[in-house]
Amino acid sequence: MELKDYIVSIDLGCSKVVAALGTLDDNGNVVVADFVCKPMSGFTRGEISNIESVSKALKSAVSELESRNNIIVSDVLVSVEGRHVVCADNSGFVYIGSDGEILDENVRQLHENMNNVQAPEGMTILSRIPQRYKIDSKEITSDPVGMYGKQLEATFSFLLAGKGVLERIGKAFDRVGINGYKFYAAASATGEVVASEDEKEMGVAVIDLGAGVTNVAIYHDKVLRYAVSIPMGQEAINKDIKATAIPDKHIEKLKIAYGYATASAIPFNNLNSVIRINGRTQHEKHKDIPYRDLCTIINARMLDIIEFVVDEIRTSGYQNKLGAGIILTGGGSQLKGVVDLFKERTGYEVRLGYAEVGVGGESVEGTFTPAMSTAVGLLTVGLSESMVRTAKSAPKKVTAPESGSTGQEDEKTSTTKGNKKEKKDKEGKRRNFWEKLGELFFGPDQEVVEDENL
Repeated sequence: MELKDYIVSIDLGCSKVVAALGTLDDNGNVVVADFVCKPMSGFTRGEISNIESVSKALKSAVSELESRNNIIVSDVLVSVEGRHVVCADNSGFVYIGSDGEILDENVRQLHENMNNVQAPEGMTILSRIPQRYKIDSKEITSDPVGMYGKQLEATFSFLLAGKGVLERIGKAFDRVGINGYKFYAAASATGEVVASEDEKEMGVAVIDLGAGVTNVAIYHDKVLRYAVSIPMGQEAINKDIKATAIPDKHIEKLKIAYGYATASAIPFNNLNSVIRINGRTQHEKHKDIPYRDLCTIINARMLDIIEFVVDEIRTSGYQNKLGAGIILTGGGSQLKGVVDLFKERTGYEVRLGYAEVGVGGESVEGTFTPAMSTAVGLLTVGLSESMVRTAKSAPKKVTAPESGSTGQEDEKTSTTKGNKKEKKDKEGKRRNFWEKLGELFFGPDQEVVEDENL
C-alpha cells in the first residue's frame, strides 16, 4: 500500500505500548498500515511509575514504526486511562431573540460558552460532549434549531484527567522527541470503533478488559453518556496465578492457552486434568496446575471486575437503557468463557467486539483483534479531528528494527524455545491451597497435559 497521508496513535497500556500507523482508503475509512507492539513496564494503572522504562519502550516502538515505513512521527494521539480520568456534567444557557426562533448561531454560541469553561484545579479537560438540550426548562430529544422559546439550555459531559499525570506522560514523549501529542480518553476511543451506530442508539456499554485497568464507556441515543476507568484489570489475575509459584514468564501464555473464566466452559475431558510446566534444567522441577484451579483463580478476580462494572453502570443511570447490552473488548476479553460469565452475572446480552466500525478491510493482519481496539479507535479520532499528516521520506537516520522483530510477533505472549526432553517427576506432588480446594469440588486429577512451550 502506498503511504500518502497518515495518522499515528499511541496506546499506552500497563504491560505494553502499541504504536499504530493509519492511512485513509477511498471511502474515508481508516486503514491500519502497520503497528508495532512492545512490552512496557513502569506504567501502573494509567500512571507513570518509572519514566525511564516508559520512555525506552516508547522510543523502541516509535523508532521501529518510523524505520519500517520511512516516516517521521511528530504528532500523535495518545490514550489516557486510570482512576484520574473522570466524567462530570456542566450546564449553560443562552437567551433567544425577540421572535423566539432558535437559530444555528444560538447553538453555536452555547457551544462556545461551554468551550470557555475551565477545568477544576489539578485537572485537564480531554473532551466536551453535548448531552441534552432544554427549551424553557423542557427537555427535547431532537435538534433545537427551528424551534421556539425564550431560553436554550444545554448539558455537556466533560471528560477530565489529572493534570500532573498528563504532564509526566508528556515528559516521556518529550524524551523520545515527539512534541506534538494530544490526549484522548481510552474508553471513548475504543467505543468509537467497537460499537455500531445502531448499538449506540439502543444503548450499549463497551467494556475494555485491559491489563491494569478496566475501561467502561456507555452510549445511548448515539451519544457517549458516561466513561470511567476502573483501577483493576487482568494483572490482578496474573498476581494470583503467580502466588501458586508459577514464574512470571509463563503466566500470560498459561492464562490465554489454558485459562477459563467459568468452570462450565472447561471441556469435560480436561475437567480433572493438570497443565504441566516443565523445568528448564535437570535441577528445576516441573510445576503442575490443574485446569480447575486455574479456572478458580481467574473466576474469582473476574467476578470482582464484573461487580465493579455493574456498579459503574448503575452510577451512570443507564442500567435500564442498554438495549444492545454489553460489548467486551481488550486483551482480557479473549479469555475462554468470559462472555458467558458476563451474561450470567449482569443479565445483559454480551458479545465480543473488536475494531471494525470505520476501519478499512485492507488493514494489516492483527488489526481485527480485541487487543487492538484502543489503538485503532485513536486513529479514527485522529481522522475526525483532522490530524492527518502528509507523508514525507524521513531525512534522518532511524534505528533499525530489532532482529526478527515485527509488530505482530511482539504481540505474542511467548515464543517457542525448541523441543525439550520430557521428564517425569517420580516424587509425590505437594498440593497447595488451590489444588486442595479444587479437589474438594471436582475430585482427584486423572490426566497430565504437558506443553513444551511452558
